Amino acid sequence: MRISFDLDDTLICYHDGARHDPNRVWRLLRGWLHEPLRSGAGALLRELGRDHELWVYTTSYRDPRTVWWWLRCYGVRLGYVVNQYRHERTFGRRGPSKCPAQFGIHLHIDDSWGVWEENR
Repeated sequence: MRISFDLDDTLICYHDGARHDPNRVWRLLRGWLHEPLRSGAGALLRELGRDHELWVYTTSYRDPRTVWWWLRCYGVRLGYVVNQYRHERTFGRRGPSKCPAQFGIHLHIDDSWGVWEENR
């Protein structure tokens, strides 16, 4: 099964009191890869990655290679990253905010109810 995760407020959380996994980003890469991974997300993703293909689907313009390397530092292997540029190439600027099924994604984890509303 192909499972995707949103980044902001799902895997990455800056809210006051939010807990984060210990930083596992290699020192050489910390200048580029500096975002905190939500507590427990690394272990969850590694476990899911044993049996499923993991993707990231985000409306941010983050470089897919940066996202791939960031999660790789936590032992997570990603299949693909759909960022806003890739999303707009598929749907244009007036399309839905996200449409996981168009990318062959079976389950998308996101904090936004709007994504659920658009795709139910």
